[in-house]
Amino acid sequence: MDKLKVVYLGKSAALRELSEWADRHGVEAVESSDDEAACAVVDQTARSGSAAALKRLRDRHLPCLSVSRGWCFLASAVGRGLDPVV
Repeated sequence: MDKLKVVYLGKSAALRELSEWADRHGVEAVESSDDEAACAVVDQTARSGSAAALKRLRDRHLPCLSVSRGWCFLASAVGRGLDPVV
């Protein structure tokens, strides 16, 4: 994996803040169809309103993290030089 790739699902300010921080630290935002995504970070609104999108991600066995867990995962990955254990 050349670059850590993450799917972001939702439009909350908290998710936007995380994705902007991650972008500044070398994490690439990708579409949900990208096979190289390491995980998805899903905000509360999308969790309760995007059942079909979540099902597609879960059918691909892609971990779906809350925004707070996304912060933990991405900060850890950045701290390790973007080589997370997934």
